[in-house]
Amino acid sequence: MIRKRIERALREAVERCKQEGSLPLDVEIEPFVEIPREKGHGDYATTAPFLLARIARKNPEEIARALIKGMDISGLCSDVTVAARGFINFHVCEEAFRSELAHILHEGMEAFFPLIGSGRKAIIEFVSANPTGPLHIGHGRGAAVGDVLARILEKTGHEVVREYYVNDAGRQINTLGRSVYLRWKELRGEKIEYPSDLYQGAYVRDIAHMLLTDAHDVPREEHEAVPFMARFAADLVLAGIKKDLEEFRVFFDDYYSENSLYERGLVDAAIEDLEARGCLYEEGGALWFKASALGDEKDRVIVKSDGEKTYLASDVAYHREKFERGFDTLIDIWGSDHHGYISRLKASIEALGRDKDALKVLLIQFVTLLKDGKPVGMSTRSGQFTTLKEVVDEVGVDASRFLFLMRKSDAHLEFDLDLAKKTSNENPVYYVQYAHARIESIFKAARLNGADPGAFGEVDTGLLTLPEETDLIKAILNFFDVVEVGARNLEPHRMTFYLIDLVGRFHSYYNRARVLGNEPALTMARLALLKVLQEVIREGLHLLGVSAPERMERGEG
Repeated sequence: MIRKRIERALREAVERCKQEGSLPLDVEIEPFVEIPREKGHGDYATTAPFLLARIARKNPEEIARALIKGMDISGLCSDVTVAARGFINFHVCEEAFRSELAHILHEGMEAFFPLIGSGRKAIIEFVSANPTGPLHIGHGRGAAVGDVLARILEKTGHEVVREYYVNDAGRQINTLGRSVYLRWKELRGEKIEYPSDLYQGAYVRDIAHMLLTDAHDVPREEHEAVPFMARFAADLVLAGIKKDLEEFRVFFDDYYSENSLYERGLVDAAIEDLEARGCLYEEGGALWFKASALGDEKDRVIVKSDGEKTYLASDVAYHREKFERGFDTLIDIWGSDHHGYISRLKASIEALGRDKDALKVLLIQFVTLLKDGKPVGMSTRSGQFTTLKEVVDEVGVDASRFLFLMRKSDAHLEFDLDLAKKTSNENPVYYVQYAHARIESIFKAARLNGADPGAFGEVDTGLLTLPEETDLIKAILNFFDVVEVGARNLEPHRMTFYLIDLVGRFHSYYNRARVLGNEPALTMARLALLKVLQEVIREGLHLLGVSAPERMERGEG
């Protein structure tokens, strides 16, 4: 790829500068080349001189000029310039872009994906909603982000495990059991008081009704009935969660039970490990973790004075066990309200002698669901929430997944149901899918005219000289860079923005150029361009877990 060739030329230039004395011999840097946001800054740019200036204690612009002098990029760039603060901007020859397109046609797309994760194992823990109620749209956003990130990491060579951490131990499960128990008593005709801090949703009454009508052997005594109902309800809710996720095209390799950590003695083992490393102390009858010494704002209780273990204890055990399973990268996707939990968990990883930076946490900001222009409320306890299933049933899986990725995960998202149902270019997922279908209709017309888009042979990409064609080729080649940056930075949302921009460029080209009815060589070159474009759109949609239809109807809005 062109970007990789520029990065290789930069590395070689750094070595030449070191040998010539313009850079210290002990300077080590991995030059990174990116696509500038502003078109006037070239096709690619690098901050390498700025980074080298800090190490070498030299003027970044002086370093930039030395690097340019030491680079061999003949035939690749038409111009290389030094910008403010030592940035280097690369203007690539149009012929280099056309040549790269020919390589893709010849070798296939798979050969161009950057395998930056080869040999690395990553575990992504996401959704992990308590099995105390159905998934709401906030969980749906986390599911989409986690699944798309997993797909992108797999595409870049990582070995990925998708895991759902089931919080099936602790207070919330007992609360669920008590909620069902009281509704069960109510359905039996007993007068009860139903506290506001219990789960209020209609699903609680449905579970209680199932226990009553299906003749389950419910224990007579409350102290036995509540845990029985807690387990029954949690299993039932979890089964519903799995079904909803699978219908949302999200499949997990494992549903990991928190309770299993206790059953296998892993929580006690983690506490003993911390104690052996001198990271715990006793105060007020409780056992404390020295988190403040490792970057957290204060020390944390790990075992309460009554002997009950805190959530932190099981989380420490869980992440310790992830390392023991051989994972290099631990990716957790949490709700934004868990922001304060990051520092204490990283502290525990460091305390256990592991690399705290191996833990990567993505925060999922809240989703506001809009219907008829008005927000729809959401609260599990109150029962006033819209489930993921309701949204998917109304707008479909494709629109749901795409729209959940329309903002960076830590930014607030407004999900407009009315927009999601439109069959027009206003709806971004329809806009992208329609471009894929439109290209297929061009191929169908080409076949009727005797041109086979699947049998290109030797295509002369040098005939693609229109400015819109060059622009489209550049955008196509950027696909592989978007995949790589998305994997490196854990930013799956980049794919939706890329596809929308790419399709916009396609429409500009389609309105400018006649694909069919030209001289045969030019027709075949343009069909070849559209073939690669369609493959990129299809692959991008696949990474998003969205279908790529070959035929679509256009509506009024």
